[in-house]
Amino acid sequence: MLAIIVLAALGWTGWWFFIATAKEAALTAWLDARRAAGWVAEAEAIDVTGFPYRVDTTVRGLDLANPEGGWAWSAPTFQFLTLAYEPNHLIAIWPPEQRFATPLGATEIRSETMRGSVIVEPNLALALERTTIDLAGVDLIGEGWEIAIDKAILATRQAEGADAPPFAHDIAFTAEGLALPEAWTRFDRANVLAPVIETVSFDALAAFDRPWDRPAIEGDQPALEALEIRDMSFAWGDFDLRGQGSLRADARGFAEGRIKLRARNWKEMLKVAEDAGALAPGVASALRGGLGLLARLGGDRSTLDVPLEFSDGVIRLGPVPLGPAPRMIRR
Repeated sequence: MLAIIVLAALGWTGWWFFIATAKEAALTAWLDARRAAGWVAEAEAIDVTGFPYRVDTTVRGLDLANPEGGWAWSAPTFQFLTLAYEPNHLIAIWPPEQRFATPLGATEIRSETMRGSVIVEPNLALALERTTIDLAGVDLIGEGWEIAIDKAILATRQAEGADAPPFAHDIAFTAEGLALPEAWTRFDRANVLAPVIETVSFDALAAFDRPWDRPAIEGDQPALEALEIRDMSFAWGDFDLRGQGSLRADARGFAEGRIKLRARNWKEMLKVAEDAGALAPGVASALRGGLGLLARLGGDRSTLDVPLEFSDGVIRLGPVPLGPAPRMIRR
């Protein structure tokens, strides 16, 4: 019996060191391949620990930049933890401070907690099956602006069922205590809005043209082909906005569809948008008149039920054009 125990222990020890060595080698090879493809891909050190049951990888001094994708990310440390017998289930832990940059500018990201549970398909493509990311005490700091979030959670999973489109994911997001940049809140001259947005939530089905997997990270990101918004809500002081609807890419790649909105105390928010310059005075006046009529027809002047229309490359709130529709796919 003792001999069997010793052999089992030696076998498990060998298996663990095989997995740990293979993981370190695979990550080093991936960084080499990214550099060969024109990326910046540097790591000062890669450590694998956790014997006997876990395989915990810590990357120190990480710098990644994808010139074609237009993004760069740097972090002093990044960890992903796995059980030795379940390598496709990762726990990702981001550091308290990191930096993310795009052509629009650089953002410093500070957080008390930023960690996620990520499950991928057990193959070389590593397609995303589901994930849950928890955030707490997050500050996003850019040039001349700062956004703070008390706590948030993002959850995704591959959509299931006979009616689910291929490569579709269910996406749910909730955030509490969202503090906007001070420069934005200065436009609220009448002080009708609270200093902090109480809650933001979003529940949708997103259909993409290909899977979210390792090739998607290394190359072009999957394009969003359709979005079914089951529910979205936004509570900011006395202002409350809710919506449901669906969008899909038209022949030119622009969003096409309708989102039904219900806004409570909408006039105050319209005034803030006008003061902020988000709406030209003529557009704000047209909206105030047209939407006011719709609200009166609904029986409650403070609550507005109105469709947000996306068609022919234009967004319209009721009959009033607001601007160009977002492009979902680059044709």
